[in-house]
Amino acid sequence: MFSFLRGDTSLHAAMSDIGKKYTHNEDSFFLPEANATWEISEAAIEASGRLYILCDGMGGGNAGEVASSLAAGWIARDFYAEPLTGREPTERLAALVCETNTALHALATTHEAYKGMGTTLVAAHVRDGAVSLVAIGDSRAYLFRDGDLRQLTEDHSEIWPLYKNGSLTKEELRAHPRSHVLTKALVVTETLTEDDLFMATETLEDGDFLFLCSDGLTDMVPEEEIRGIMAKKKKIAWKAQALVDAANRHGGRDNITVVLVRV
Repeated sequence: MFSFLRGDTSLHAAMSDIGKKYTHNEDSFFLPEANATWEISEAAIEASGRLYILCDGMGGGNAGEVASSLAAGWIARDFYAEPLTGREPTERLAALVCETNTALHALATTHEAYKGMGTTLVAAHVRDGAVSLVAIGDSRAYLFRDGDLRQLTEDHSEIWPLYKNGSLTKEELRAHPRSHVLTKALVVTETLTEDDLFMATETLEDGDFLFLCSDGLTDMVPEEEIRGIMAKKKKIAWKAQALVDAANRHGGRDNITVVLVRV
C-alpha cells in the first residue's frame, strides 16, 4: 500500500504517500491516539494535551525510516510518560528532542546499517487555545485562518536566510537548486541544544487549521495552491488527500506526508 490515511476524525487526519520517485517511504508521523507500541494511553493524552509529530527521514536504505519512526515514537512516548506540569510544552519538547538526538546518534554510530541516518522533525502541542512548536530541518508547520495561509516554522536550510532577508520570494525559494541543503537535522551531530531548534508558541482561534508537512508537499505545490485546497469547505480527510494528490500531480519527487489539525 503506497499511501495511507489515519486519524480521520473531526479533530485531525494524516496521510503519508510514497510519491512517484522512490520505492519506500522514510516519512513518519505521530497522532495523539492511544498507542500500545509506545505505551501511550487516552488518559495520558487527556491529561497533557494533543501532540502531533512529523519526521522526514534521510540516509537511504531503511536508515531514514528508522530515524524518523524512532524519533517520532520516542519523543511521543517520553512526552506522555508523565503529566505535563510545571514546564512549558516548548521546553519539555525541546529537551526531549535533544535527548532523542543523542540516543539516535549513538544508534547510528554503533550499527553499520544505520550509519549516516538522520531526520527532520516538527512537533506541535495543542492545548488551551495555543500551539507550542519545536522544529529542526525543513519540515514545516502552517496555520490556515480565515482564508490566509501562514508558515509558522522556519527552515534550517542553506538558502532560508536569503528568503528572510528578502533576496528570494517563497516561490524562488521553492525552486532553488540548493533548497534541499539542510544546515541542521536530528542525528547529524552527537549533541543538540535548544539554541539549535526552532521554538515558538502561537495563539489559536476557533476555526483555525494547523498542519504539518514534509518537503515532499512544499517543494512540489505552490503555497497559493495549498491555500486554495485548505479554503475548500470539505472534511479534514478530504483536505489531506487533496494536498497529497496535488504533490503527486506536480511530480511527486519525494515522499509526501501531511498532518492536519482542526482547532
